[in-house]
Parts: sequence; structure tokens; C-alpha cells
Amino acid sequence: MKGKMRTKILLYFLLTVCNLSFAQHNTFNKEAELQKFVERGGKVEKISPNIYKLTYSDGAQQVLNFNPAPTQNLYTEDFDTTIINIWEIDTTLYAHKFRFWQKVNLAGGRDGTIPIEDINQNGLLEFYGRTRYTWPYGGQVDILEQNNQGIFQTAYSYDSTSIGVLGVGDINSDSINEVHLRTVDTLNGKFYKADSIGALPTSFDFIFYYHPNIIGNETFGDFDRNGITDCAFIDGNNPSRILISEFRDSINNFTTMFNMPTEGDDPAGFAVGDFDQDNKTELVIGTGLQQVYVVEAEDTNQYSVVWNGSAPSVAAYMLTSTNDIDNNGKPEFWIGGMDFTTGITTFWCYEANRDNNYIPVAGIELRYLVSLFTFYLQAVDIDNDGKEELVIDMGDYLLILQFTGKPNQHSYDLFYAKIGETTQPSAIFYPSTIYDLNKDGRKDILLSMDIWPPPDLSYVLIQDTVTPVTENGSPMPSKFDLSQNYPNPCNPRTQIDYSIKSAELVSLQVYDLLGRQVAELVNEQQEPGNYSVEFSARGGSTFAGKLYNLPSGIYVYVLSTGNFMDTKKLILLK
Repeated sequence: MKGKMRTKILLYFLLTVCNLSFAQHNTFNKEAELQKFVERGGKVEKISPNIYKLTYSDGAQQVLNFNPAPTQNLYTEDFDTTIINIWEIDTTLYAHKFRFWQKVNLAGGRDGTIPIEDINQNGLLEFYGRTRYTWPYGGQVDILEQNNQGIFQTAYSYDSTSIGVLGVGDINSDSINEVHLRTVDTLNGKFYKADSIGALPTSFDFIFYYHPNIIGNETFGDFDRNGITDCAFIDGNNPSRILISEFRDSINNFTTMFNMPTEGDDPAGFAVGDFDQDNKTELVIGTGLQQVYVVEAEDTNQYSVVWNGSAPSVAAYMLTSTNDIDNNGKPEFWIGGMDFTTGITTFWCYEANRDNNYIPVAGIELRYLVSLFTFYLQAVDIDNDGKEELVIDMGDYLLILQFTGKPNQHSYDLFYAKIGETTQPSAIFYPSTIYDLNKDGRKDILLSMDIWPPPDLSYVLIQDTVTPVTENGSPMPSKFDLSQNYPNPCNPRTQIDYSIKSAELVSLQVYDLLGRQVAELVNEQQEPGNYSVEFSARGGSTFAGKLYNLPSGIYVYVLSTGNFMDTKKLILLK
């Protein structure tokens, strides 16, 4: 029996080696993608060689750099990098996680997610977003509120000058949020408030003071901790600026506390937190020319740049923060950028190594995925385990990544993946909003879509509670299956997932290209379920009682049970 099994394994091994395929190459074509952008209602302006300003249909603007990103030589120490080969994603593996609930005739924008509020405090959720579209750069913003059956219906329509929502926050510290709308007639937008407790924010309050420039990435908070609301935002005009303002009751408006021009380098923000744990709030900004700035609230209404470093790529416009995702005692901020020349989007995770100094400690690469449309990163605890997941919206991709590592050892696996929407073939995704929308204790997805031709719309996808699950909460497998290792290529660790549909003696082995067994990862009786095992090619892994350190190259791993066998290749790059 053993001889027959070995023959089968060697046969699978030889077939795999003979059919090795090479990685997909970058397919991004600048001219074709810019033409597609114009055809979908956008405007393109060339401002310098290979650098373009894009104006979107909702009036938002972004400068994109199509020059190659310089090689990073500032950080000589290796850190863990998870690599996701986009062309290898099988979305059928994740189809059970969320199911369609309802369509909502409303959409958001590229600056942020659709706000979900209960401003009138009646226990029913409200959406704030654009419901109608007028080309160019027009539309109308509505408030949609849930009825008692949970269905979202129009509760109020703002006037036809409204384009989109810039932000929602408690501006005057009265515990009732105000809504800031981008409008055609003001550019800098109007604030609307609720006249009383129990009312919706439908009354005009004031026009934002910052005029006549265009506001983006608006973020509210009490950054200097003096009990008064602050507003951080980006002015994308030339010269671009990073601004922080504070609300003043005496003028019923904001006044500028910090103003930093970045002429020639387009900024985006913000990741907010106390990242060096000095009891002072930091705001992190990424730029088009591969820079990172950290602005600290040093005292009341006193802000300064305390750190300037390098981002992982040009077009470093995706930012978020995590609260010690790897349990090493340090909060993190993330910066993501797109290298259109290689077609690779890279995210770096930064931690403080001393006061006001930061270094990247982990990375994630998406190969090959870049977008002229949506590129947005956020961190949300979507599975309610106390640890955030990274939610990435890029073009028509929605990817949710889950931390699977250890303290100071970062690795990430796909928790959910959605590529396009089959019922809306032209859809490009806006940033998705993660929230418990049907009040069952599980977080759901409000998938906002840019449809061409308009109107835009959104789908509510709720976490599926019907699919049978195993004791550990994962779906009961209906077949034997061996997944592609992740990350691949790897250095030096990778994760191999597989599924067993019935109780079996399971073997999982790794071979080099000469057919020599280099590791035995599993050799035991296992019950039905989904399994995951880590393979490390360096330090700590053993075979035949000895530590081994494998060289770079291609390896093959083989899963075999009584009547099932499958094999896949993994690539080790050091």
C-alpha cells in the first residue's frame, strides 16, 4: 500500500513540475485606463510629465503619479511581507460568508464610506449619500432611514446643489452630529444640523469658512484634547495643503490652527492615534511622491510635524490605524501606495521605535492590482474577535484581510474577497461601509457602487447565519480541497489551508524539484473540517529531527487522503 501511495505522489509531483506556470505580468495600460476614466464622466489634466490630476464625477480630485517608485533602501532590516497574487483568488471560497439582503438607491464617494447614523435617536439607522446624478459634478444627497422591517427608505432630500457627503461629526459639542455636504455652489460645502433632539439634520447651519478651495479627507476629533471639536482636511488645489481647524462658537465656524503647504506633492490623510504612546494625538498623511508625515498635537491648538519618512510607493493615498493588531503592545498605522509601472499595490505597517520616530514592521503586496478609481483602506473588526481586519476597496475588488500571525510576526489571510458584481457588470466599488445593519450582532457590508451609466446604487450584504458550520465556526466543507499557500511567494513562512469532508488519515508533505521530501507537515487521523498549517523554510522547522534552512526556489506540497490527492507549488524567495 505504501509503495502504491508513493508512486501516486511521485506521479502528481512530476505532473506538477512539468506544468509549472509563470506569474501574471502587469496589465495596466495608462492610456487605456485614462480613456476609460474619461468615458465614465471624469476629467483628466496633465500637470507634469507622467503626472495627472483626475477630477471625478462627484467633484473629488486626486493627483496620480505614473512614474516608477524608487527602490526602498532606507530600511535594511527585513520584515514580514504577505504577498497576494490577485489572479489566484477564487471568490467561490468566500461566497458563503455574506448574502444579499436589499438594494439601496444611494451611493457614497471616493473620500470615505457612507455615513451610518441615528442622529434623530429613534433607534432606526440612517444612510447619508447621493441618490441622483447630474453630469458633470452634480447630484443630490438624501437621507435614507430604516423602517420597522429594516428596509431603507428616503426620509429627506437635500436641495439639488448637493453632490456628496464630506463628513459627519459633533461640531458644537452638543452630542448631536452635524452633516457637511459638498455642494455645487460653494465648493467648500455647507453644514446642516438638527433643530432639536429627535429631528434629522435638515436645517442649514453655516458654510465652511475655507474658501474657495476644495476639501477632502475630512476628519473630526478633539485632537489636542481641550474638549473642542477639531477638523483635519486636505486641500488638493495647487499648492496642496494639510490643514487642522478648531470650531469657534463665537463665529459659528472653524478657524485654522495648522496650515502646511505641500506644493508639488499631493497629500492624503488621515490615520489618527497615539502611535508613540506619549499621550499626544498624531495625524498621519501620505503623499503622491512617496512621503509620510506625522503631525502631533503638542499642546492646545499647537501642532507640528514631528516625523517625515518614506512611504512604500508613490500614490501613497491609503491610510488607516490598528490598535496593536499583533499584540506586541504597540498601536500601528498603515500606508498604502500604488506603483502603476509594476502594477503592485503595497501597504506598510508602521510602529514607533522611540518617541516621534517610526519604522515599517510589516508589509502586504497586492499583485497585480492598481486603480484610477477607488483606492481605499480601513480597519474594522468585522468578525467581532477584538482584532481589526483590513478592508481594501480598489477598482472592482473588495478584499478583507485577517491577521493570522503572532507578536512581531505579521501574516495575513483572506477573510473575504469579492471581484466585481455580476448583476451590475459596469460596477466599480466605492469604499464599503462595515456595520451591523440587520441588528443580529454580526457586522455586514454596505457595498456602494459606481455604475455607468448612472444612477449609482448600493447592496446590503449581511453575514450569512444559515450555512452549516463546524465546531470552530467555519463552514462545513462539502469536498476535499487543497488551497494555494499564502503568501506565495513566501519568505520564510507561508500558510497552507485544506479541507477534509470526512474522517481520514491525512498526509501533507513538501518536496523540492528533485522529488526529495523536505518536510512532513501532517500525518494523522483528522475529523471533517477546515485546517491550516504553517510551513517555515527557515529556523524552527524540523524534518527527520533536524533544523533546516531551505534555499530559494520552487517547491511542491502534496495533500493525500484515502481517495483524494492534490498537489500545488510554492515559491520561496529570500
